[in-house]
Parts: sequence; C-alpha cells; structure tokens
Amino acid sequence: MKLRALSGAVVLFLAGCGASTTPATSTTPTIPSNGPITYTVEPFDMDGTLGITMTVTQLQFGGKMCPCVKIPYPADGFHDQQGADAINAASAKFKPGDTLMGFSLGVQVISLYLSKHTLPAGVHVLLAGDTFARNDSLNSTGAGIPANIANDVTMVVNEYDGWSDLPTKTSSPNWLLAEGNSTAGTQIMHYYINADVKNPANVVTHRGNITAILVPTQRLPRNDWMRLLGGNAAADALDIKQRPLINDAYDRPGSNTQQQAAASAEQVPYPQPAITQKPEPVFEKYRAVWPWDAPPAPPRG
Repeated sequence: MKLRALSGAVVLFLAGCGASTTPATSTTPTIPSNGPITYTVEPFDMDGTLGITMTVTQLQFGGKMCPCVKIPYPADGFHDQQGADAINAASAKFKPGDTLMGFSLGVQVISLYLSKHTLPAGVHVLLAGDTFARNDSLNSTGAGIPANIANDVTMVVNEYDGWSDLPTKTSSPNWLLAEGNSTAGTQIMHYYINADVKNPANVVTHRGNITAILVPTQRLPRNDWMRLLGGNAAADALDIKQRPLINDAYDRPGSNTQQQAAASAEQVPYPQPAITQKPEPVFEKYRAVWPWDAPPAPPRG
C-alpha cells in the first residue's frame, strides 16, 4: 500500500493535481491572528525540494477550509519523519478550533505525527484521501492514528480512489476486477476539490472519535474510457453489472443507488482542471535547508 501511495504521489505531481512546474511567487507570511486556522501538510508534489513551492492541500474541499497556513517539509515521499517533526514544532501555535489538514502523502505524515505525539485539545484533523483500512495498515507499522485519539479526526475518501480506497478482501472471487477498478481510480479519483463532507449522501462510519466519510462515486473508474469514446450507454450497463461484484471485494460499506443519485455531481472533474497556484502563509522557521538550497562551497586552494 505504501508503494502504491508513493507511486500515486508521482502521478499526482506529474499528471494531474498540482502538476505545475512553475513555483509560486514567494510572499511574506501573514498568519491570521483571529479565528480558526487550518494548518496544511502537502502531498507528494516536491514542495520544499529543488526550489519548488506548491500549495495544493489548501485547495481541497473547494478551499473552504482556509484561511490556511502551510507547515512545510520536503514533500518527496522520503522525509515523512521530518514532516512529523515540523508539525510537532508548529503545534505550539495550534489553538482550539484550528484544523490540521493533509492530502495524499500529507495524510501519511500527519498519521505518523499523531502516532507519536498528542495533538493539543480542541484541534480538529481533516484528511483527504484516507480510510480505516489505510490507517489500520499504517498502525501495523506503528505509524497510524491511535484508535483512542482524543481529538476528532475526519477521514474522507472518494469511492474507488485507488490510492486510498483499495479492495481489502483478497478472498473475494471479484478481487481482480475490484483491483483493476481501483487502479483506474488512481488516475481520476484522487482529488478532493469537489468533496463535500456535509453531503447527506455520504457513507459515514465511526470508530471512537474517528469518522470515515466515503464520498459516493457515480461511475466506475474502470469504464470511464468508454465514455471518453462516446460509449456512455455501454459504460452505464457495465457499471450496473460490475458494481456489486466490485463491492464484494471491500469490507467497508459502499454507496447505494440512492446515495449515488443524491451526490450532487461526480466528485472529481474529468479531465481534471489545472490548479492555479497561489502563495499561502508558511511557517518559514520550520522550513528545512537542503544541500541544493545551500550556497555553493567556496573553491579550495
């Protein structure tokens, strides 16, 4: 699962969400002084490395969680611990009502932080692209969110997002079908700009203070290629036949036809729109200095 998450981050960086190679213009951070703040942790978009600056996480959920302040770390898939350390350092600024929000790889970094540290009371956690199954996997390595966490945690996943919502019942005769569907979902479902955590059509489950929200997906990712070629009717017919088979390979509850119909629209726009980068306040004092950021060494002799 970690390998898929790491590979998915590469897709995120190169092919879709935030795949801009043009760094955002830097600004002097202005941290909001009043009201709740959302502290964001970036996905695998190379933020903080090679001179690249990205602000993808704040755009999830339509940007409604901002004002946002980014906690920077090298978002390259190899420095989760440094990201967790950066959150820990920044947590001195957290206050009741604030939110710690992560997307994709940022979920993994926040989970690692929460596995080792106690979040200040009254601070919410919002994770875009996470499930109980994924957290259980992280917990098996000691890097997941504790089941007895005192803070409220909300995990949100688009149904069949193959980086986060993978089939879990390998014993199912339909597991390969479900795996192929989730693999297709990695390309088009791992994006949360349209997700609405308050939509009554969502499938909601609870474990203690952790809430998992499954956002219904109206069309199976594996059949979307037909729609691109104009075969909507054929794709719809396959969806009806294959969805119950695919759902058989999942332990979690799936969406029913009423919930799918009540979803306001497909949650992930396809093709995905380009993300317009804009600077956000950053805790500059927690930014790492890497060898390629440092001035060149003076010549010898």
